[in-house]
Amino acid sequence: MRRAGFQVQRRQCATCIYRKASPLDLRKLEADVADRYLPGQFSRWRACHHAAAGNVCCAGFWRRHRDRCTAPDLQIAQRLNLVVFVTVDDQ
Repeated sequence: MRRAGFQVQRRQCATCIYRKASPLDLRKLEADVADRYLPGQFSRWRACHHAAAGNVCCAGFWRRHRDRCTAPDLQIAQRLNLVVFVTVDDQ
């Protein structure tokens, strides 16, 4: 059942790109969602890859960048206290 609000994964998954032992190039992955007009900001949020629908924010991204993300849905949800923490694992 989909819950109302901006959904954020409750916990970082074992294969999260933000975990310390991740072999992925985090700079490149973050460049994909970086705001090209506001250096150090993010124009989009990163979806959790364990949520098949792509409508759940990655827990690692949320912890690191929620205050530097200019995406309207994330900004509005934070200001209206509509952030909902969920546990979704479609893998």
